Amino acid sequence: STQTVERVTEIGDLCVLKIHMSDMLNAKSSSLKASWMISGDALISVDLTQVRIDQEIQVAKTLVLEMPALKVMSPRVDHEKTKHWDTESVCWHNGWFTYDKVGKSSHLHEMLLREAQKVIAQISQSPEYMTDARESAERIITALYAGTGYTVSFQWPGEQEHVEPESMNSLLSAVE
Repeated sequence: STQTVERVTEIGDLCVLKIHMSDMLNAKSSSLKASWMISGDALISVDLTQVRIDQEIQVAKTLVLEMPALKVMSPRVDHEKTKHWDTESVCWHNGWFTYDKVGKSSHLHEMLLREAQKVIAQISQSPEYMTDARESAERIITALYAGTGYTVSFQWPGEQEHVEPESMNSLLSAVE
């Protein structure tokens, strides 16, 4: 029934993928150069309240869902797994490298952690992760519709309309 078909929009944000990542991040100030092995994660979700049922063919029981863009949620640095790698002085003073006597490395560390959060968010938006997230969303939503008897295909922002081969066969048999 149409009421059952549209209930998927009541779910709201659906987390479809959790990404774990590690990367080396370097930071430099006027007197120090440092490296950290950052570790973190992020969630990719889809807002199902924004799904639009583009096409509903009652005879073939086929739906084309216009999906909203995926979004990265909660990019975060795992402070327990993020490790300091190296710090070097880049200042030469009276024939010696200077040491951190005024907390400059702490300031550099804070700057790095803010940057690490941005890096995690940026990496999370890579095409590979977005493809994995779309595929995950499609599997979950298809499973939600399994009991309704409807065949579901998806149209994501920026994609040409595509119909799943199984759906296409249903459409063709309904026309004949």
